[in-house]
Amino acid sequence: MNTKGQLSDAVYAYSLSQALTKVAPPATIGLYSSCRTRLRLLRRSIETHVNKEAKKREQDYRAQPPPRSHQPSIQSLLNVLVKMIFYWPVWTTAHQQRKNVRYIFVEFSAWHFAGSDLLWAGLAIRLCEAFQKSFGRLVLSVYRVAQHTENVRRKVIQESVGEWRAKRVCCVPLWLVCLAVLSGVIALLGLMLVVGLPAGKPGEDGIAVVESLAIATLGLPAAGAIRFTILLGKNLMFNQDINIRKAMDSSKMSSQLGFMNEVKKEMEVLSSFIRFMEVYERRKIRVVLQITNLERCTPEKIVGVLDALNILLSDEESPFISLLAVNPRIIVKCVESAGCYHSSEENGYAFLNRIVTLPFTVPELCDTSKLNVFKNLVRGQSDNPEDCIPDENERMEISIAETPCPKDDSSVESGSQNELQNLLSSSTSQCDKYHIDADRLEMIESVFEKAMNAICNKRSLCECIGDNSISMRRIINSVRVSATIMVAVEAELSSPDTIAAWVVLANQWPCRLSWILQCVEDDEQRAEIDQGGGIDDGKTLWEVFSESRIELHMIRKEIASLLEQDGDPELFERFLKVDFPLTIRVANKFRCFTVNLDHSIRKELAIYRGSASLKDTMKKTGHAPLPLRSVLKMDMDDVCKEIKKLNLHDSYAETIKQNKLDGEALIYSNNSEIKEVLRMSLGEWTVFSIHFLGVKPPPVSATTDSVTPLGHQLSRPLQPEGAPSLSCP
Repeated sequence: MNTKGQLSDAVYAYSLSQALTKVAPPATIGLYSSCRTRLRLLRRSIETHVNKEAKKREQDYRAQPPPRSHQPSIQSLLNVLVKMIFYWPVWTTAHQQRKNVRYIFVEFSAWHFAGSDLLWAGLAIRLCEAFQKSFGRLVLSVYRVAQHTENVRRKVIQESVGEWRAKRVCCVPLWLVCLAVLSGVIALLGLMLVVGLPAGKPGEDGIAVVESLAIATLGLPAAGAIRFTILLGKNLMFNQDINIRKAMDSSKMSSQLGFMNEVKKEMEVLSSFIRFMEVYERRKIRVVLQITNLERCTPEKIVGVLDALNILLSDEESPFISLLAVNPRIIVKCVESAGCYHSSEENGYAFLNRIVTLPFTVPELCDTSKLNVFKNLVRGQSDNPEDCIPDENERMEISIAETPCPKDDSSVESGSQNELQNLLSSSTSQCDKYHIDADRLEMIESVFEKAMNAICNKRSLCECIGDNSISMRRIINSVRVSATIMVAVEAELSSPDTIAAWVVLANQWPCRLSWILQCVEDDEQRAEIDQGGGIDDGKTLWEVFSESRIELHMIRKEIASLLEQDGDPELFERFLKVDFPLTIRVANKFRCFTVNLDHSIRKELAIYRGSASLKDTMKKTGHAPLPLRSVLKMDMDDVCKEIKKLNLHDSYAETIKQNKLDGEALIYSNNSEIKEVLRMSLGEWTVFSIHFLGVKPPPVSATTDSVTPLGHQLSRPLQPEGAPSLSCP
């Protein structure tokens, strides 16, 4: 529609990256879009921004002592090995206050593990492989031998000056014991070199003394060293990811209930390893797990991966941030087909919302971006909308014969070999355009704090947020992202109360809000067709809902799973009617800044509403069926005009007026009753029912007068037992 904001994907990537740097782990971010290309480019752009933010923090926050470099070197390797073997880490309050953060991005393509019975176990394999690549196989293996115990050490914040506590053997530091043993070995070897080996028969007093001294000096330490070496070699040759992979392929092992427990323990070990490296590097470490291609797997495996996110990566001390890049419409359908719910009241959307703490729905491409994609495809280039920035004087028509050379450095070259590299450079150059300076960062924090105060202090907002902590986190994160996007594009900021109200509205009543937005879009398109203009953007959203809620009531059975996501309908009415009378103008302004509203809901509603296939039926002549919403809005005069268009006798128009048959009366009345009142012939009744009711009239049973009207199976306004309430009169 015309009111869509013309925002670049770089804005959304930058805003989400800023939110990601402030989200406390564990967290699951839902990056929703139906276009895989956009998801891929957004993920790479987010990674670029997050790494830039990490470098900026390294420069801005110079702590004492400074953070250690994470670049591999012999000195750093020896240093970390000594810390692992001889010391325990201590988590202090100073560590908690550090601002420096290192981000490790790990991509998990579910399609690569789709052949396994237990797809979710591939998460542990990918994390093991990524940690070995980032920190080194030797470091991870030494940690398993020297630091790992049966009970993984929990993170306990202590008031301490030092960050390391020496391991002890009989109250003696281990490093001192090893030093003493090493000194004894050197002294013994030196003595033997100077004096020589004693001569005599074994068992004599001199020989026995030397043997006892050698055993006492070397026996126990040698046994410990041998054990350490064997375990280290075992971990180096047989990595844990190899063991998990073998277990995944074993039907006996994978069928055991203890397999998930073993994977759970492995995830705890990896989390403990990250906490150790945080103390060593003197910075926080966050692992961003990017989950892709999940839609290409079977429903049962999709549910398994989502459950794994909720079970394996959701510990309180977990350093993982999961980025779920999926098409929510496909995921919801797969979850519902699998039927793996934790309660009978859940559906696919509720199952997904229970896991995701920050939903980020990528808005649809604006007209300019669509045109750029189309041009690039015609020219045989990529489908990235940022690659081709049209000149102001460039004509809308595309000449296939002409292939103009781009002038800027962010353009891509034709051909597939350099496409990926150019896409990344283009995305990076576009991202730099939306850098936010310190003043605007303060503005974002100010808007965020005021919006949070509005939610806490206003009873009308506080009552609507519910008592679910995950829902609360979604609201908090969505407010921050929306404010960041508005500041990034230098848009006119609305009041913090309005921003908070809009985010709460989208979070608590996604189905009803999507319905309102779809009705507004359809009305604007219809106004352009009929009048060549627009609609009154001063109309409140409640007025839009009131005019169309009967139609929503008619399709309540088909969209029951969508309506179950919404909160209290009476609170919804009070919210839009009394507390926050938001208008269409506000909705159009916030549409491109709204990231916590799933667009797949509106697409589902558009299908049921008939906008996809019946947009132009109102202008058709003949016997074309009218859309349900058009019939509902008709008064008696409109019905009479349609009868004249059908070339029916004028007497039927008089009968319509005498019996006060408007659109609602036609919808809610029984077909047989309407036919009896109008007294039409069979041919006339067929034409009338097809045009107004949308279907050929079914045969009337000899034993009953009840005939299913409309073909919509929804003729009666009675509320069925268990159906969601719509606050309809």
